[in-house]
Amino acid sequence: MPKKRKKSKESPENSQNISKRLSTMAQNGAILGAQSLQNGLKNGSSGQNEVNAQYQSSANYNSQPIYYSDTQYMAMNSASPVFTGNTPPTPCTPVVQNTGQNQGYNHNIISMLLQRLDSMDKKLSQLDNIQAGMNVLTVRMDTMDQKINSFEVKLSEIEQSRSFDSDILETINKRQTELDTLLKSMKKSEKDSREKELELRDEITDIKCRSMRDNLLFFNLPEEKDENCEQKVLKFIEKEMKILDAKENIKLHRAHRLGVYRSTKVRPIVAKFAYFPDRERVRASAKTLSGTHFGVAEQFPREIMETRRKLVPIMKKARDEGKEAYIKVDKLYINKQLYRGHD
Repeated sequence: MPKKRKKSKESPENSQNISKRLSTMAQNGAILGAQSLQNGLKNGSSGQNEVNAQYQSSANYNSQPIYYSDTQYMAMNSASPVFTGNTPPTPCTPVVQNTGQNQGYNHNIISMLLQRLDSMDKKLSQLDNIQAGMNVLTVRMDTMDQKINSFEVKLSEIEQSRSFDSDILETINKRQTELDTLLKSMKKSEKDSREKELELRDEITDIKCRSMRDNLLFFNLPEEKDENCEQKVLKFIEKEMKILDAKENIKLHRAHRLGVYRSTKVRPIVAKFAYFPDRERVRASAKTLSGTHFGVAEQFPREIMETRRKLVPIMKKARDEGKEAYIKVDKLYINKQLYRGHD
């Protein structure tokens, strides 16, 4: 807990007690001063009469002056607040046997008393100002203590919050490290998965190609209802492709139309040959169909067909330039060199 500031020794209670005592002393001094003034006036007149009597009765009045006693002088001067009773006695002042001199002396005493009272008033006024300043300082000190205590409490709360934030930050950094490690592992796994997927896709494509190795596609053969595709293909081979013994020497496993029937389009027929040499014999005879609307081609998976469609325009352009160009499965060869896309 923060330590509280110690209050000043000059507390408001002590200052108030001092002010009360000084005020009481000033009032008593004023009363005593007034009494001394009256006594002085009386003593002055009586002293004048006494002087006259002594002047008439005494024989040596011209040689011995009259003095006030110490008791009378102290009675007059003790009325002043400055005198505390410990002031050493002052020698008696000779009184001139003249009434004007006595009145001047009394006037000096009164002036001295008034000056001392004015001095006391000024000091009391200064004490009041000091007291007011002390009160203001005390209030400010209390306010400052409250603010300091509030700041210390807030500082303690901030330190606790920073400590909590530091723990959270450490946890977040740890989690971030774990996430980074996991992300790297996931990226590596994703890369491996893509490579395996490509390998599997190539394997599947190769398997499809092998399964379609004995197949040929026949295009634009008239489509009829309840047709026999095998007989229609063998008849087409004999009549249009000029292989006369096709029905006796070529055997087909099966033949059927591809795709969904549409009245506006003739679907191609896919025929699977029982023997690969027979398929190659028919494929080699496809050149006899040049100039007709019929066509014969190898069957490939959809992925390879898309690649072949992209390569066909390049092959035709190379042939127009007088180059030897052909497509083998999904590879293009120009002048017996593999086309890699940048040639």
